[in-house]
Amino acid sequence: YYLIAAHPGCREEDMYRLKEYTYKELKLNPEQVQIFTPTPSTYSTLMYYTERDSFTGKAIYVEKNLKKKGRQKGIVVEKKSKLQ
Repeated sequence: YYLIAAHPGCREEDMYRLKEYTYKELKLNPEQVQIFTPTPSTYSTLMYYTERDSFTGKAIYVEKNLKKKGRQKGIVVEKKSKLQ
């Protein structure tokens, strides 16, 4: 599985839901998660810079603080036993 943290539109609570899903449904504890990096010519990058959904035009949350991005990643890779 390829998981990305801090994608435009994602908040910490989304990362907690992702963690629960990977643990309960996929039966795994992710060890590697990439923090979103804007790349040219993608809808995700457009969302990152405009802070708007590429398809609806609605405002979205975009985490741009590096420490908070790392926290989102940490939520997903944290061992499940620490979350209980």
